[in-house]
Formats: sequence, C-alpha cells, structure tokens
Amino acid sequence: MTISVQEEDSLLVEICMKNGINPQYLRELFIIEKEYADKNMARRRGIYDRITELIESWIEEEEAGINAL
Repeated sequence: MTISVQEEDSLLVEICMKNGINPQYLRELFIIEKEYADKNMARRRGIYDRITELIESWIEEEEAGINAL
C-alpha cells in the first residue's frame, strides 16, 4: 500500500496537532535527515549540530513570540 504525498502530509499535520507540535518543525527535520541519508549513512558527521541549531532557533522564535505578547 502506497501513500500519496498529500496523505502523508495530512497524517503529519494530524499527529503534530494532537501533540502540540508545529508540522513545519518535523518537515525541516525530515529534510535534514534526507540530506544526510542521501550523502552516505556512514558519513553523517554534522547532522546533530544542524539539528541542534535548528531546534535552538525554534526555541528562540517561540520565546520571542511569548515575549511579544
């Protein structure tokens, strides 16, 4: 059984909304994972740094939004 891109996205949004997560966050993480998977599974140096930087930027955005209220 194959799932279309639209069905995948709808499922992602549904799961994220149930868990209070912005779906765009997971999309961006999936992009990073795919970039490193396409390079070579044995050479994933730097992936954790990129993920950490991305998460830190989300935290800063969330904090800035809270402080703006």
